[in-house]
This record gives sequence, structure tokens and C-alpha cells, in this order.
Amino acid sequence: MKLLRIVLINLLVVFVLLEGGMRIYYEVTQKAPPHSDHSVVREWRWVMTRLADGKVNFDGRFVHDELAGWKNAPNIDRVVEHHGSIRTNAQGMRNDRDFSLEADDGRPRLMIVGDSYSFGHGISNEQTYAYQLASMMPDWDIMNLAVSATGTDQNYIMYEQYGEKFSPSIVILGFYLLNFNRNTFSFRDSAKPMYVPQADGSLLLTHSPVISPEELINEYKSGNRKIGGWHYSYAFAAFQKVFTTYTKRNRSEGSLPRRTLTGIMEKFAERVRANGATPVWVIFPIRDILEKDESKYEVIGEFAEAEARRLGMGVINLDPVFRNYLQANPKVETLWRPREIGGHLSELGNKVTAQAIYDFLLQQELIERTTTADASAVENM
Repeated sequence: MKLLRIVLINLLVVFVLLEGGMRIYYEVTQKAPPHSDHSVVREWRWVMTRLADGKVNFDGRFVHDELAGWKNAPNIDRVVEHHGSIRTNAQGMRNDRDFSLEADDGRPRLMIVGDSYSFGHGISNEQTYAYQLASMMPDWDIMNLAVSATGTDQNYIMYEQYGEKFSPSIVILGFYLLNFNRNTFSFRDSAKPMYVPQADGSLLLTHSPVISPEELINEYKSGNRKIGGWHYSYAFAAFQKVFTTYTKRNRSEGSLPRRTLTGIMEKFAERVRANGATPVWVIFPIRDILEKDESKYEVIGEFAEAEARRLGMGVINLDPVFRNYLQANPKVETLWRPREIGGHLSELGNKVTAQAIYDFLLQQELIERTTTADASAVENM
């Protein structure tokens, strides 16, 4: 009994020293302290940076949205270094013209929702797969409602809250593999909504309405929110973080990210069909899948493809599409832009994507073949 008491006392002393040391370290270094919730740490880092530089507002390409977190700013017309010519319409779509709620002359509509891969990060409007698809489908309105840096949860919300009112006949959701993890956070570049899987398989929407950057920073300035504090243990939080990191990155069957993605896919398929439209799931691989024979992220693509098929959605996995193209065109080294200027797909990568989507839509008899590309289709973007 005496030995046990000595052991417990020693453990307590070690814990107190560890806790005190960590608190001194984070106080001296002015770094965000550990927390079991990764979203909280991201928020704290953002707050500390914004308090230092005073840049609270969004990048001019975005505006706060209490439903989706952020969306494209309307009426952008600017050329940005390494980003090309960025233009949006009054509705925040990456299009050069506005759209009425009712289609002109009964033209069918295809809508794209997604993240930066579908928005076309780093390239001009005309180089995006949306514009290139428009040149192949001159009888259709192609509307690009994708928003950079967003998760699949936000992509679905953009369609639900803003896209469906335009009554598109086909809705494409561009799923980038790393969004598998992004969906489990309530804070990334800014505060965002987050779905939480429930025991019955349904999703509970949390962190909605989304607080604006200005309101968030004022919460910290007023003292209503604080970074760190004495209400929890830094040492224990550091150990908890290891577990939560595994939980959010776990790719195995039944994991949190899998259940979250499945729920979002179910909501997307059901909502699009309820509106009388056809859902199409497009999977964008990450760069290392094409640079390595195997990738730890490949299992995510396989899972998403299987789930889309289970739900009866049309699905295009661009992994084999890109691989086949590069094998058939050995002089082409990559379909991505240089890493030092942001990576993402090049104009050619977007062209290959557009062709794959067009071929799929033809195969599924969702569109009719056009004999020639119509330049006016791009003008009507």
C-alpha cells in the first residue's frame, strides 16, 4: 500500500511538472495550446494570426455566408498572379453572365458544385473544365457554383441553398479525395458548418448558422471566447489529440469520415433526385496517386466510387482516366500545375476532365452528341 502511494505521488508530481512546463512553453512561444478538438486549435491559430496582422476580412474572392461558411464574391473581374483571370457573375458563379431562375428558351442546365478543383484554382475562366464542357455542349447552360477551399458538406449546402432554385437537369459534385478529412472539421480557413453522424445513420448539422470572421474575432476581443485557459489540462489534451487525429483520419470501414461522407452522398443523391434532376459524382484524385504505384488515399476513391454506385448515382473516377491519358501521351509529364504556384489541375488537366465528363454523359444518354463545338457556348458562360 505504501509503495502504491509513492507511485501515485510520483505520477502526480510528473503530471504537474509536465502540465506546468507545457503552459510555460505555450505562454512564452505564443503558440496555440493543444486541444482535443482540431477545429478549436485551427480557430485559435487563425485568431492569433488575425489579432497580429489585423486582416480579419475574407480574401476578396470570397464573402461570408452563414449557411455554407463562405462563397464566391459576386461580380469579380480581376487578374491574379498565378491564378489567371477570375470572373464571377452577380450570383457568385464562375460564369460571365447571370442566369434567370427559369432557363432561357427551355435550355437544359448542368450545374457544378465542388471545391477548388471544380472552381479551377490557378487558371482563367476559359481554361476550367466547366468552360471546356460548355464548348462541347452548346445547347446547355453550364453553371459553375464551385467554391475553393470548401468541403463536401459545404458543396452540398451550396446546391441545397442556392443551386437547386435554378432547376438544373444534371448536378455534378466534384469530390476531391482530401475532403474526406475536411468534412470532419468545423473550422478550416474560417468557420464552417459540419455534419455529425448519428446512431441511426442520419446527419446532424452543427455549427450553423456560421459565425462571420468579424463576429468571431470580436468574441475573442471581448473575452467571450478565450484561447487556452485553466478549465482543461494541456497535457491531457495533447494525449487526446493523438486519438482524435486517428479518428478524423481513419480510412477503415465504419470510421467517422466514412460515415460522414456516406451521409452527405445520400443527402446529395436524394435531394437532386427529389428536384427531378440527375446526380453525378466526379472523383478528383490527389497528385501522389499518379506519381506513385499505390497511394494511401486510393482507398478513399474506391470507397466513394462504391458508395456512389450503391446509391445509383453516375460516377466518374478520374484516377484511371488520368492514368490512361498519361500512358497514351508519354510526352505529357503531368496534368497538374507546378507545386510552387499552388498545384491543382492545369488547363490540359481540365480539358481531360471535361472530355471524361462529356463522354460519360453521352454514354449514359443524358445528353445528345453535337457534331461541332460552338464558340457561342463559351460566350454564354
